[in-house]
Amino acid sequence: MELLSVRAYAKINLHLDITGRREDGYHCVNNVMQSVSLCDTVRMRLREDGQRILRCDHPALACDERNLAWRAAMLLLESVKEEKGFEIEIEKRIPMQAGLAGGSTDAAAVLAGMNLLLGRPLTKDALCALGARLGADVPFCIAGGTSFADGVGEQLHTFPAMPDCHIVLACAGEGVSTPWAFAALDARYASFDGTVYQPHPLDALRSAMADGCVHRVAEGLYNVFEDVILSERPVAAHLRSVMLSSGALGALMSGSGPSVYAIMPHEAAAQATVQRLKQEGIPAFAVRPVAKQDDRF
Repeated sequence: MELLSVRAYAKINLHLDITGRREDGYHCVNNVMQSVSLCDTVRMRLREDGQRILRCDHPALACDERNLAWRAAMLLLESVKEEKGFEIEIEKRIPMQAGLAGGSTDAAAVLAGMNLLLGRPLTKDALCALGARLGADVPFCIAGGTSFADGVGEQLHTFPAMPDCHIVLACAGEGVSTPWAFAALDARYASFDGTVYQPHPLDALRSAMADGCVHRVAEGLYNVFEDVILSERPVAAHLRSVMLSSGALGALMSGSGPSVYAIMPHEAAAQATVQRLKQEGIPAFAVRPVAKQDDRF
């Protein structure tokens, strides 16, 4: 059957803040997310014989029901009542467990791609609803481009697109437990009950994005997780320092880390910073913002 190849783009956070905590323990967030050109390649086809096959070129990635892409394929087929099998191959380039939505974006690519192979039985909104059952980042990865999320991160809203620019992205492999990071923030800010911490305003970033001003976008970057993680992850702090000393307009940790990215003033500065980081043995990439992938739907 037809083989489809889909690019699964990494995600960075331009703004990540906590606005409160619900009675069920979940945190409410303000989250501006952006797709960037670093991507995995996900190839897939449907199988009439019912076999389910997943392959990946990264030895640490499970190739069974533990993999989010596998679960995405199963969920889609069940939702449209298809008894077909699948064959999926993932070519990994996005660092794993780095706060870049590597697993979520592969799952999103499978949902969107298999929906295409089946003749588009589900709308974009329906695919996003399925994706939310797999993880909070999956709906954004389906939509791509630039989005603002609130609630517990599952409610997507339009946001001005990020202007084209040169971005350096690096990850030195210091694992960060997201539950630990939330607990550390709760301890510092009284569980976000409004007495100690006030959310960071989004107005400056929204205005800068709408105006297409890269310098002001860089000045408006914000991530509350830096408050507790950078002191515990010195390599992430070092990456941020190297980027800023290399002329970055602004640098920020993505998600709960440990990846760090920087908006650079021009391509030459981005390439020089990538080479400087690689000389230290740190995986680094020169990337650019990616617009919405509406052609999938």
